[in-house]
Amino acid sequence: MSKATVSKDVSRYFEVIPDFAAFMDTEGQTLEFPLTISQLAKAAQTTVHTVRNYVVENLVLCPEHSAGGFGLYDQCALNRLRFIRSARAAGLLILDIKPLLHAINEGDRQACEAAMRVLQTKIDERQAYLQALDSQLSDLRQLA
Repeated sequence: MSKATVSKDVSRYFEVIPDFAAFMDTEGQTLEFPLTISQLAKAAQTTVHTVRNYVVENLVLCPEHSAGGFGLYDQCALNRLRFIRSARAAGLLILDIKPLLHAINEGDRQACEAAMRVLQTKIDERQAYLQALDSQLSDLRQLA
């Protein structure tokens, strides 16, 4: 990871997530914020149970509540859920991404940068394994 990438403004990290629309099948979604927990779960293509677990673990924040005490979620919560889902689909564990999300919650720039470096190392390792697997598959295709 380059120094320019690491020094990216952490406060904007979840406002400018790469386009995962194709992966998340979110094209054409029109959402009006704030969202209820069920609307948030549906928009992130996950379950309410999963969202509740992430809220309890402080991986997704609930910035406001309705008059009846129900959680209301903003764009940041949706971006976080999509980030978590993408990381999980890429083979990362919740334990891998938890330090980054907690550092962002704390507003700790140094901890964010350290967590991003660790994540980048894990991503680089996964890419190396995938390249090795791709090479092995190519060898097997030639034998077939």
